[in-house]
Amino acid sequence: MILNMVGLPLNIGCHVYYIGKTLELMGIACLGAALYLGLFNPYGYSEAKAMGVEMGFLALGVIVFFVGRLIEKQ
Repeated sequence: MILNMVGLPLNIGCHVYYIGKTLELMGIACLGAALYLGLFNPYGYSEAKAMGVEMGFLALGVIVFFVGRLIEKQ
């Protein structure tokens, strides 16, 4: 059993689960940001640059989500 500095047992599995869920939520937020940036183009980028920013956020969101999913399954 793993103990912390005070001598109380640590439930490592519980913390890993919440870290995974937090990463999943961050990934979903990145996907929402990509959708917003692609639809409304708030910074006035050219169409090509706006698409690049949208795809970048989309890729980031997918990667973060799947890392969280892998961590959650452990």
